[in-house]
Amino acid sequence: MAKISMKTRVLAVSLPIAILPIIIITSIFSKTLFNKLEDQSKTFNTTILTQVANNIDFIYRQYSMSFTDIVEMDNFKKLIGSNKFSSAIEESKLIESLGEISANPSPSSITRNATSKFQGAFFISELDKPSLLRNTDNTLYSFSITNNSIDIKKLVASRMFDEAFNSGNNLIFGKPEDGIITGYDSENLQMFLYLYKPEENMQKKDINKLLFLVTQKNFLPDLYKDIDNLKYGTLYILDQFNNILSYNHPSFRDDYDYDEEKKAYVLHEEDPFYLKEEKIGFNDYKLLNTDPKILNIPRSKEILSQLGSEDFDVNQTHSIRYKGINYLVCSGYASFAKTKLVYFQPKKQIYGPIYNVLFWIIISSFVIVIAITIISIFFSQILTNPINKLAETTKRISKGNYKLQIKTRGFFGEFTELAQSFNNMVKMIDDYNENLEEQVRNRTEELNKKNIELERAYEENKKELAMAQKIQTSLIPNVFPETKKLSFHGLYLPMETIGGDLYDVHQISENKWGIVILDVCGHGVPAALITTMAKISFNANSKKYFKASEVIAAVNNELCEAIQDVGDYFTAFYCIIDTNTHTIDYVNAAHNDLYILRSDTTLETMVQTGPVVGVIKNLEYPSETINFSIGDRLVMYTDGVIEARNEHRELYDSDRLKEMIIANKDKDLRDFVTIIYDDILKFKNNAPDDDDIAMLAIDMNK
Repeated sequence: MAKISMKTRVLAVSLPIAILPIIIITSIFSKTLFNKLEDQSKTFNTTILTQVANNIDFIYRQYSMSFTDIVEMDNFKKLIGSNKFSSAIEESKLIESLGEISANPSPSSITRNATSKFQGAFFISELDKPSLLRNTDNTLYSFSITNNSIDIKKLVASRMFDEAFNSGNNLIFGKPEDGIITGYDSENLQMFLYLYKPEENMQKKDINKLLFLVTQKNFLPDLYKDIDNLKYGTLYILDQFNNILSYNHPSFRDDYDYDEEKKAYVLHEEDPFYLKEEKIGFNDYKLLNTDPKILNIPRSKEILSQLGSEDFDVNQTHSIRYKGINYLVCSGYASFAKTKLVYFQPKKQIYGPIYNVLFWIIISSFVIVIAITIISIFFSQILTNPINKLAETTKRISKGNYKLQIKTRGFFGEFTELAQSFNNMVKMIDDYNENLEEQVRNRTEELNKKNIELERAYEENKKELAMAQKIQTSLIPNVFPETKKLSFHGLYLPMETIGGDLYDVHQISENKWGIVILDVCGHGVPAALITTMAKISFNANSKKYFKASEVIAAVNNELCEAIQDVGDYFTAFYCIIDTNTHTIDYVNAAHNDLYILRSDTTLETMVQTGPVVGVIKNLEYPSETINFSIGDRLVMYTDGVIEARNEHRELYDSDRLKEMIIANKDKDLRDFVTIIYDDILKFKNNAPDDDDIAMLAIDMNK
């Protein structure tokens, strides 16, 4: 095994201490910016959707009053008050006599009124009066020029008709069912349907007068066409039956062509990649959703079901991932028209403004890291040069040259004193060299005495180490507490005779169990002593406190008192498993990521939530709560598992561990732990141990 130089050791300690704060600050700053931009977009989009919803309700209320005005007109009363026609000529002359000829309507005509107030084709139908002109059992009067036809029978049998009657409002707006409107572009048209009920208690079968308006294609898009900010996302407007009434992408107003076959925007050779007068380029268009099927996914259906309900909150937003793109979803509701608005904005567009900022932050951080590295190398050179000179001189002296003296130029502080002491020692050796035999004899006698003393001390140390090993072995449970709802199995292999890893299980109450796994920074006797103190502290404090955060905070304070002058610390994962609520309350104090293998074979990660233990008193350790259901498996381990190295110095790493966890999901706990441990040994291929290895697995039973 190659020796690690002092210079390398100094760099290994100083560089992380200098670089890690930069990385942490940059990460926190980036996360804060992302959240701020998302909140601003949420507020802005919600305001726009509220404006559009208000516009729709405004039009709805206007049209509602216009329908009411028409049924009060003399021409309407004359029209519906006429007798059944005796001939087609009589039917055509009735319209002419009322001044309802569309080419030149009279000022008091329904045609003039509808043309001035409505956007679309206006119709009146009498279900109880046959038409001799159209040879149908109902009469349909058209007061607009249109290429579309209306199937009155299908309309009367439709859900729109039923909803208009049942709502008691007489007027409903929405997309009619297939086949009701036929003709040019009929699939993109909407309808206002008004039921004429002169008497309040009329039955559905007694309604025989209908007024309806087939709106123009751009009726809804015209309400939001001037709101440029809606171009950044896709707006869907739906009726109360979740039929799509309108959407803004793809449309003829887009800056780039849309290929219907490829379902994607295309960039022609003559097209600019980014339009200077626009804030949205081709790459942004590629992020836009153009697939209405996004409304059929469960999350979208849940959002649509809430719109208009008592639980609906206009400020509530959601996140949806669809076809690999993350969207911020805002919604709105037009309460009078019962129209739903859902807006999908790609999050990448929201974060766009800060990508450039982050780029320069990363570049600046990189420059700072390089500067820190150069400075660290420089100072490590100053620190290690005296040591290297001492080491080199020692090698030469060991070959018998006792005339050498270390030149202390460039030395400072304790290094100067050490070099002077070394020179004095070499001079003394040279002085004693003349009387070597006598000195050797005297020294031999002294050494023999010392050797006897050392042998005695060694035997004492062996006994003490054996006792320490026995004590530490007793700290690691071989037999776990018996409980029907939980199963345990663990494995511990120290790098030396005694080590610095520990796991423990203790019962807090009938339904609560405290679980801890920790890794002391170090090995041997000091680490073993710290694990002993930690075990005692965790056991004692779990009886005093009932939250994982409180227990580990108390342990931190006690261990700081005990080891703060030593300079050691440890990482730890402590949790409280509640078998009644099937939950885990946990704190991950700078420990490596741990996993829960769910019964559906998914793997959930429990990341770090707090700092190391035993360094600074009175720290807070935030806790997290996670479900631990029947059939789930909690897998705990120390970094000796994922940092195990083979003969090529390659790491076992967490990806391989997660693959082994999932691959052996059906094994019982003992086989599960054994198989993973055997895989680590196979990977190491007899390479020497670098760290202690500890694993603990727990199953939630029925």
